[in-house]
Amino acid sequence: MSAIASLTVVPRDSIIALARLARTSPSSFRTSLAEHGSRARQEYDWSGYCMLYVLTYLEERGIDLESPEFNAESEAINSAYGLTTLITPAPGLSEQLDPSAHREEELVAHFEEMGVDFEESGTAGLDTLRLLRDSVSDLRDDQVLLINID
Repeated sequence: MSAIASLTVVPRDSIIALARLARTSPSSFRTSLAEHGSRARQEYDWSGYCMLYVLTYLEERGIDLESPEFNAESEAINSAYGLTTLITPAPGLSEQLDPSAHREEELVAHFEEMGVDFEESGTAGLDTLRLLRDSVSDLRDDQVLLINID
């Protein structure tokens, strides 16, 4: 089984409409996302599971990526589009995602806790943190980073 993680930058003012479409017409949601969203500057080369494990790693360390502002919209989009995380620019978030603020050994241990033990797990974790940091740093105040793992 494999998973793919995609990162899409969407206009902040389109999130409510996207969530409404996700509730009523998942196919229209996907079309609208393709029309209004743009791929993040960098592609994600690891398995979507690596992204998922890094997201849980961050959550366990109290680093909250999702803004409470979009809780309802996130739930609606999750129901239609697979596991989705909506990230808005926030003070200090880029610093919290900086790979130098995390130890590779902790990432490897977290992957092992998740039942994943592969030689490059530490590298995958650090690469994921780097991508998240860079993607969040690129966001303008009127944008949201939509991460989807499907």
